[in-house]
Amino acid sequence: MIRFYEKDPYAPIQYTYEVENILYNGKSKFQEIMVIRNPHFGKMLILDGVVQITERDEFFYHEMLTHVALHAHPAPRKVIIIGGGDGGAVREVLKHKTVEKVYFIEIDEEVINVSRKFFPEVACDVDDPRVEIKCMDGAEFIKGRDSDIDAVIVDS
Repeated sequence: MIRFYEKDPYAPIQYTYEVENILYNGKSKFQEIMVIRNPHFGKMLILDGVVQITERDEFFYHEMLTHVALHAHPAPRKVIIIGGGDGGAVREVLKHKTVEKVYFIEIDEEVINVSRKFFPEVACDVDDPRVEIKCMDGAEFIKGRDSDIDAVIVDS
């Protein structure tokens, strides 16, 4: 049995995951990207050796990341999402009926492409007409913005 080891960057802990198979292993301009299948978590997206999402529990993260912020606003219309190339934050933001525009800012286009292919249930809304994808640095995108944005969600 193959195993994947993830070292926690913030604590002296190491996680071990069984790997049924490696579905994707590549390198973008920015990072190493891997998708594996684990018997417990299902498909797992790993960037530079750190687990980003798993098929089994990604919704916990994405729901808390987005809904808490958007429910604090009476009627969010324009939202910026920085990072989150897997598309889960986009999916959750678009559940808010008042949202008219989502600026999806992800520096690494390859993460979006890999997520579309291997996590279609997570990246299902990245091509929604209300979503504008910009593959660039989030800080650069923010510099030129005026105050017409209702919420900024950082998933990086």
